[in-house]
Amino acid sequence: MSRSVQIADRWHRRSPAADGDEACRCGTRDYPYASADHGTELRWAVRWRDPEGKQRKKLFKRKPDAQQEAARLKSSMDDGSYINPTTTRTTFREVAEKWQAANGVQHRPATVANVNRALKNHILPTFGDREIGAIRKADVQAWVTERAAVLAPSTLETVFRTLRSVFAWAVGEYIPVSPCDSRERAGRIRLPSRAPKEVVPLSVAQVAALLEAAPARYRAALLLAASSGLRQGELFGLEARHIRDGEIEVRQQVVVVDGQGAHIAPVKSSSSRRVVPVPQAVTDGLRAHLKAFPVLPPVLEDTTDGSVRERKVRLIFATEGGEPVQRSPWARQWAKIVKAANKILADQGAELIPAGTTLHTLRHTYASLLIKHGESVKVVQKRLGHASAAVTLDTYSHLWPDSDSTTRLAVEQGLGGILEQGPQGTSQGTPSGESPGNAEA
Repeated sequence: MSRSVQIADRWHRRSPAADGDEACRCGTRDYPYASADHGTELRWAVRWRDPEGKQRKKLFKRKPDAQQEAARLKSSMDDGSYINPTTTRTTFREVAEKWQAANGVQHRPATVANVNRALKNHILPTFGDREIGAIRKADVQAWVTERAAVLAPSTLETVFRTLRSVFAWAVGEYIPVSPCDSRERAGRIRLPSRAPKEVVPLSVAQVAALLEAAPARYRAALLLAASSGLRQGELFGLEARHIRDGEIEVRQQVVVVDGQGAHIAPVKSSSSRRVVPVPQAVTDGLRAHLKAFPVLPPVLEDTTDGSVRERKVRLIFATEGGEPVQRSPWARQWAKIVKAANKILADQGAELIPAGTTLHTLRHTYASLLIKHGESVKVVQKRLGHASAAVTLDTYSHLWPDSDSTTRLAVEQGLGGILEQGPQGTSQGTPSGESPGNAEA
């Protein structure tokens, strides 16, 4: 049912304020007498009752502006999209805090830490104290342009997703539409494009040099990474119970949250839960590693089942004190391994390990081995724990064989008999039952 929205002239009254008052020259026939507000800048008032029955008012200088606002309010109340004007004046910071409280329980601790960092370092300094209803698309685009000067495109994309999520959550209660979204392509926020970066896997000689250079405590870890494609958190989150003959079960990972230390958490996604087949020699090597470096089980928090509990964790790969391997200490250890490996390669006259190579590069090397030996996209996706085949192709499509000779051979083998007959359907080059003289030129 339509709701009443009225426009009132604040300058004029229907009746005089006192006996003897004369009609105002700029008044109307229905409201001829001047009011106490006569001459004030904001002459026109839009009055209405919101869906909760509360009286609301908004003032305007020009009558056309008041009429436009009245029409908008009436339409929004009729179609259910009405937003209380007082909520649009809520600061972005307040809305972001409510969004975090509402969604934090759905996010893993590492995700919560990343969101907090994005808000604190990049979003709140610009938008925190502004009214959320006053933030426009142009403001968001200006922020993107400014942040692009200090953030890598991939990092900015992640931070922008947090900003967009806050606005999307606010739609319907604090704002009618999000300034981050647009149905029209031309109206969308433009993020800087990411330069395509092709994955370059390591050679067998480079992997061998890394294994030779690694301390004995971490040699089996590098071999397993190259043989299974496990992510770093998955690798250092493995427990002895996850080893089977010729198989590695991936069910958890080590996660480090700022200020909270390391704990055991679920893997990245449901598709990351997997069993990876590996050569028997790899699982035999892991058992030998456990004999050489017995487990000293630390007590860690475990959130893999959705709750928080503490238990003893039998990590296969750990520090000398039995603690989980964390990113920063590992980065320093990895730098030493690469430096020693490059010395080995230099002595051999072989190609050095490229700058920027990380443990994750062994995951790419594993994927390249599967592709080189004919595994399909779906198999590679499953082994790596990717959410979709599209992710696999986006990362590794350049590694799949693509040559003119391979394409010709595939067509020749598939259509061999037809190709021999030629386009007219017979080996003589003319359709059966038709003489050459009747064929069209």
